[in-house]
Amino acid sequence: GAQVALKLLSKARTPRCRFLREFCTHLCLRGALTCVQVLPLAFETPTEFGFAQELAPAGDLCGLLTPGVGLPEPQVKRCAAQVCSALCYLHGHALVHADLKLDNVLAFDPECHLVKLGDFGLTRVQGAQVRPAPGHAPYAAPELLPRARPRPGEPHLAPPVDTWALGVLLFALLTGCFPWAAPARSDPAFRRFRAWHGRACAEGEGAGPPGRSWRGLAGAGLEMLRGLLHPQAGRRSPPGEVLRYLGGAWR
Repeated sequence: GAQVALKLLSKARTPRCRFLREFCTHLCLRGALTCVQVLPLAFETPTEFGFAQELAPAGDLCGLLTPGVGLPEPQVKRCAAQVCSALCYLHGHALVHADLKLDNVLAFDPECHLVKLGDFGLTRVQGAQVRPAPGHAPYAAPELLPRARPRPGEPHLAPPVDTWALGVLLFALLTGCFPWAAPARSDPAFRRFRAWHGRACAEGEGAGPPGRSWRGLAGAGLEMLRGLLHPQAGRRSPPGEVLRYLGGAWR
């Protein structure tokens, strides 16, 4: 039979309800060919919960990435098209992945002809309330970061959260680094990006890139990232918009 990978979650750190939610979410996504598929059978040991999922022989995108270099552009575009397909499926079923990152995109060959989105432990229904993202995570959308003057209630999950993470992921694949440590005003790289984004929206392609790591990106790549990484959640491009840029140069 086909080889599978076992996903094991420690009972000491994972409540049973959280494990079952992740496993059932996987089962609900069995119709999405760009999402990692699982066998309809869960199990437990005295110390762990577990289930079997597809084996990705090439590992995840983080393992394929060359730091400071990235991946070849055709490979990045193949990843982009397939991850966008997975996100469109999720959003079309009123779900938000909420944990899109290099580690959670699995590759079935080193050239990324087949990649799939996995790890649905944080996936929730759109509109679910979440706590502000702690620490400094480059993938976290600005609206999920703790505020100095918090607004009433906790933030609600919506598709733009995934769109932001997609923009960060594609930037990392193209450059081999993250655009910032966290999308916060205390981060100098993010402050430069915010200033560039405002100029680019006003001046178009006349605005220079916001930093050294952005200089290798071509016009189509910059325009695509500008839409995905709009600081205002309501003005971000949807994931499917990336498909319009596949024919242009990203570097």
